[in-house]
Amino acid sequence: LETTVSSIVDQVQVQDLTGMGSLLEPYVITESDAKGGKVTTNAGSARTASADPTFGVSKIAPYELNVTNYVDRNISRLSPANYYAKIYGMAMRAMRRELAKLIPNGDGQSTPDMYGMKNAKNVAGSDIFASVNISAIDENTLDELFYAYGGDEEIGGNARLFLNKADLKALGKIRGTADKNRVYKVHPDTGNPNTGMIEDGGNFVPYTIVSALTALSGSTQGSSAIQTMLYGSPMNYLLGLFGPYSIRVDESVKAVERMYTILGDAMVGGNLVVHKGMVVATLPKTGGAG
Repeated sequence: LETTVSSIVDQVQVQDLTGMGSLLEPYVITESDAKGGKVTTNAGSARTASADPTFGVSKIAPYELNVTNYVDRNISRLSPANYYAKIYGMAMRAMRRELAKLIPNGDGQSTPDMYGMKNAKNVAGSDIFASVNISAIDENTLDELFYAYGGDEEIGGNARLFLNKADLKALGKIRGTADKNRVYKVHPDTGNPNTGMIEDGGNFVPYTIVSALTALSGSTQGSSAIQTMLYGSPMNYLLGLFGPYSIRVDESVKAVERMYTILGDAMVGGNLVVHKGMVVATLPKTGGAG
């Protein structure tokens, strides 16, 4: 089978940041409010000041992606196909697979350079994501995520579910207690097996499979909370490209071994740029609220 890279890579917002050391992107946390009052009471008097809007700042800083592979130089003699195109494709897929891990999870450092959807913080150290506690996958799981996303006046538009394949399977296996019909109907996209739609009654939730996410269905409560599925608009995440992807073939590094060296490089960065721009399904720790 052809190696599939999660479509999350192509669903997020992308910005060219070539030549920049980093990007500071402001976003709104709370807006100002309006006041009302009786005309005869307010006439001739100073009006009560409205609450000031508050802002956060999201930082997009560069993080290095690289791939180093070795192939026998005879590949160019034995294969009738364009071997360079094959090598280029392999290196590009390798970097995209790593990027598909970084976008949801971040770079794994205690002080990240690149933040993921589930650990995004602003420069003041406050979370940009939101969390909802979900202890198990059941008939209410999608409702919990669906209604946790967005403000008091809305149900989030353009949102989709990002989840491990094991959790997608767990959702599809749920049956009604009386009629034994499927509670959730999973409809994979015919043109892209990585994405699809989950039918939940009259509601349709688009999904993207991300193997780098922890499966809630395979997790057990412990001393720490566990972050699993994500729900929100991928456009709330800004992926910065600090220059183009670079892939080259070097013939000198392992010349004695008669091998070509494939070198792939990229500088990327990322963070959420919308307040509570992603809801994280969190398995709470034992005896706690997460």
